[in-house]
Amino acid sequence: MKGMTLLELLVTLGILSILLGISMPDFKNFVHSTSADATIKKLATAIQLSKSAAITNRTTVTLCRSVNGLVCGGSWQNGVIAFTDTNRDRVINEDDMLIRHITFPEGKGHIRFRAFQNKQYLQLTSLGVTHSQNGNFTYCPYSGDSKFARQLIVNRTARLRFAQDSDGDGVKEDSRGRPLSCD
Repeated sequence: MKGMTLLELLVTLGILSILLGISMPDFKNFVHSTSADATIKKLATAIQLSKSAAITNRTTVTLCRSVNGLVCGGSWQNGVIAFTDTNRDRVINEDDMLIRHITFPEGKGHIRFRAFQNKQYLQLTSLGVTHSQNGNFTYCPYSGDSKFARQLIVNRTARLRFAQDSDGDGVKEDSRGRPLSCD
C-alpha cells in the first residue's frame, strides 16, 4: 500500500506554512515595488506620447491631471489627459483633440508634481520641448514607505530620467541627491 500517514501530512503542511510565512513579506515588497514602477513608467509614457503628438501635430500639447478624462482637474493619481491645445488655455476647445486619457491603479498611492512656477500641468511645444517648465513627478504609496517612492524628472527640453538609488540604501534620490520622502 502506498500513501501518507496523517503525521506525514501534518509535518508537510507545517513546513509549507513556515516557508510561506517566511516568503510572504518579500512577495508583498515585490508587489509594492512593481506597482510603483508601473505607475511612474505609465506617467513617462504619457509624457513621451504628448511630446510625440506635439511634434507630429505641430501644435502645443497639454498634459494635465483629470478625474473624468474630459477636463483638467482633480489629483494626478486619478489619471491624466493629453490633448492638443492650440490656444494654450488648458481647456479642450473645438479646435483641440483629446490624444489620450490614462488612468493609474486606484488605492495604491499618490502622485505629486512639483514644477517651476508651481504649474499643475505640463505643456509641450511643437518642437517637443516644454514651455519653460521643468519639474518632477513623485509617486508615494499610501503606506508612506519611502523605499517604494519613485520619481520622474522632467527637464526643460522634455527629457525624462528616473530617480536612482545611488548610495544603495534602498531609497531612491531626487535630482539634488536627497532621499525621496513620502511625508
